[in-house]
Amino acid sequence: MKAVILAGGFGTRLRPISSTRPKPMVPVLGKPNLQYLLENIEKIPEIDEVILSVHYMRGEIREFIDEKMADYPKDIRFVNDPMPLETGGALKNVEEYVSDDFLVIYGDVFTNFNFRELIEAHRNNDGLITVAVTKVYDPERFGVVETDENGKVTHFEEKPHRPKTNLVDAGIYVVNKKVLEEIPKGKEVYFEREVLPKFVARGEVYAYRMPRDAYWVDLGTPDDLFYAHQIAMDEIAKDNGYITIKEGAEVPDDVEIQGPVYIDEGAKIGHGVKIKAYTYIGPNTIVEDKAYLKRSILIGSDIIKERAELKDTILGEGVVVGKNVIIKENAVVGDYARIADDLVIYGAKVLPWKKVEEYEAYIKVKLDPTKVRPGQYPDHCPLGLPECIYKKFKAIAGEKPPCDECIENQWLF
Repeated sequence: MKAVILAGGFGTRLRPISSTRPKPMVPVLGKPNLQYLLENIEKIPEIDEVILSVHYMRGEIREFIDEKMADYPKDIRFVNDPMPLETGGALKNVEEYVSDDFLVIYGDVFTNFNFRELIEAHRNNDGLITVAVTKVYDPERFGVVETDENGKVTHFEEKPHRPKTNLVDAGIYVVNKKVLEEIPKGKEVYFEREVLPKFVARGEVYAYRMPRDAYWVDLGTPDDLFYAHQIAMDEIAKDNGYITIKEGAEVPDDVEIQGPVYIDEGAKIGHGVKIKAYTYIGPNTIVEDKAYLKRSILIGSDIIKERAELKDTILGEGVVVGKNVIIKENAVVGDYARIADDLVIYGAKVLPWKKVEEYEAYIKVKLDPTKVRPGQYPDHCPLGLPECIYKKFKAIAGEKPPCDECIENQWLF
C-alpha cells in the first residue's frame, strides 16, 4: 500500500515563515512537520512506499530527505508537479504510482492520529473514499462533514458561512484509485471542493471520526503554529515535566522560567531573563541579559539583545532583535530580518532579510481597513503605543499611506 503526502502548496497564509521554506518543512519544536508525518507512517507495516507530491521549493524537501531521513526504512518517491495543480490535480499526477487503495495526507496536518485506524475503517465499508474527521471550534475554516448513523457522508461543504456541525474534514483520506479516473490530468483541481462533493452525492464517501485523545492542527496560519507548539509542549509535559532544556543549552540559575517552556540544544540564555509559558527557544539561539519572552516561537539561531520583550511573536531563523525592542500582538518576523534598537512592532509581518531601522511599520490599528487612510487615524493610539511613537507613525502613514495589500497583510513597507 502507498501513502501520498501532498507537499507542494505555497503556504500563503503562513508567510513570511513560509516565504523561505515549503509549508511541510515549517518546524514544530525544531522538527519539520514532514518528519512528524513520516515517523507516523513508519509505524504502519502495510505501507511500503511514501510518495511525496512536491512543487514549491521542492529542492528544500529533497535535501531534507537526503540528509536527515537517509535511514528511513520505507521507500520515498518524489513526484514533481509541473505547475500548481492543487490537491486533486496533484493526486492525478501520482496515478501511475498507486494501485487499489492508498493513503492521502495533506502536508500541513500536524497530528498524532494513528493512520492505520483509517485504513481499517476503509476496508470495513464499501466506499471509494474514507475521510478522517474531527471536531473543531471554528468549522467555517474547513470542509464541514455531515454523516448518517452508519458513517456515510450525506453532505459536504467547503468553508460554509453557517456550518450545521463542527465535524470537519481533517485532510487525511484513504482513496480508491478509481476516483482518479474522474480527475482531468494537468489541470488545477481541488479535491475537497470538486472531487469529494461529487462522490458524496453518489453515496461513496464514508467518514471515520478521530478519537478524542488524538490531536490535530491544520498548520495554515501563525495562530495554528502557536497552537501546535502548545499541544506539543503539553504532550512533553505529561512525561518529562513542564521545563525542557536540551543538551548543550546554557541557562543561568537566575533565569526565571514558567513552564511549559522548551529550550533547544545549543541555546544560550543571559542573566535575569524571564521566560514565560509556551515559549520555544530554538537551537543555537542567544538571549541576552534581562530579556522577556512569553508565548513566543524562536525557530533557531536568533539573537535577542538586552531587555528586548517578545510576546505572542514568531521569529524565523537567524533574526536579530535589538536592545529594548518590543514585539507583540501576533507579530511574525521572517528569516534573517534585523530589528534595530528601541523599536516597537505590534502585529506586523516583517519580510525575510528586512532591516527595520525606524517606524516604517504599518501597525495594526483597530479600524475598518477600508477607512485606514491619511487623516483618519484617532488622536490616541488604540493599542496604547507611547504618544511619541504614535505621532511618528501617523506622520509616516500620512506621507506614504499603506496600500490595500499592506492593510490586509500588515506588511512592513
